[in-house]
Amino acid sequence: MTAQFAKDQVSFMTAVTLSAASPAVFAPTDETTVGTRLGAAVKWFSNLLQRRAVLDELGSLSDHELTDIGLTRSDIPRVFDRAFVAQRSTPRAAR
Repeated sequence: MTAQFAKDQVSFMTAVTLSAASPAVFAPTDETTVGTRLGAAVKWFSNLLQRRAVLDELGSLSDHELTDIGLTRSDIPRVFDRAFVAQRSTPRAAR
């Protein structure tokens, strides 16, 4: 099996929010221009595609492989949730 992302790379990608209700990248302000809003939309869509690829890759792993990286199948939808990542990043003794 060839993974698209290594285990250590997944942890760096999990800081991004998957929710469509993420911080409003399209909220207009007086300083924004069409170009900056368009750039933000392109970046948001690119990140969405990358997050989707990570979720697909994690979904294709077996339960044993998920356990090896410290996840369960029910954790997969939450890997981009900042609170979940923060909880998983704290040392076990501090939990």
